[in-house]
Amino acid sequence: MAETQKTGHEGYIELKFGPRWKYIACVRGFVQNFLAISIVDQTKADKIAMAASELLENAVKYASHDETHVVIRVYPETEKIIISVENTSNPESIKTLKDVYSNIIKGDPFQMYIAQMKEAAIRSDGKSHLGLARIRYETGGDLSLSIEDNSVNLSIVIE
Repeated sequence: MAETQKTGHEGYIELKFGPRWKYIACVRGFVQNFLAISIVDQTKADKIAMAASELLENAVKYASHDETHVVIRVYPETEKIIISVENTSNPESIKTLKDVYSNIIKGDPFQMYIAQMKEAAIRSDGKSHLGLARIRYETGGDLSLSIEDNSVNLSIVIE
């Protein structure tokens, strides 16, 4: 289900879908098309679409069931973008997410991305855990994580 609305000076889309890998490319394409008509700077639009895609991949990877909820808000006058992805998860995945988040949020985005790449190179489980560090570095946005019970919300504000 997709909905596009404008209220006042804000444009937004809100999507809900089952946590399935095959939907990510479709949602990313939809987001890119939405941003193409909302943002003049195509490079910025591409980075935002990448961030949305990475957040969706995390949501699908760590979802326990139910649906993934995505909200993207665009403020055309300032080109401020807020992307929020919410899903339910299990305690083990939530702990992993908290650990990754705490590792990448504490310093300079570029340095944290490099540190995460170095760690990924020596991991034996094949998981890179690069997505959030990449989003933070490439978009220059402010990443936030909130967890309530088994509900996980990852958001990024890009100005």
